[in-house]
Amino acid sequence: MAKDKTYKLLGLFLLALLLFNFPMLSLFDEGKPMGGAVAIFAYIFLAWGAIILFTALIVESKQNNKPR
Repeated sequence: MAKDKTYKLLGLFLLALLLFNFPMLSLFDEGKPMGGAVAIFAYIFLAWGAIILFTALIVESKQNNKPR
């Protein structure tokens, strides 16, 4: 079942490409402070943390050993 993890990680990689590409970053690049910080910094920090969290969940998940 290593292929399941591979496909999930590939999907997560494609999601990260989408999150950190120009159209998404330009939505938050207004330069206005949001709670004392610029919104793009908060977006990058939260998106990067979410990618790390989901990567850890995928890699550390245990596969069921049930025969199919």
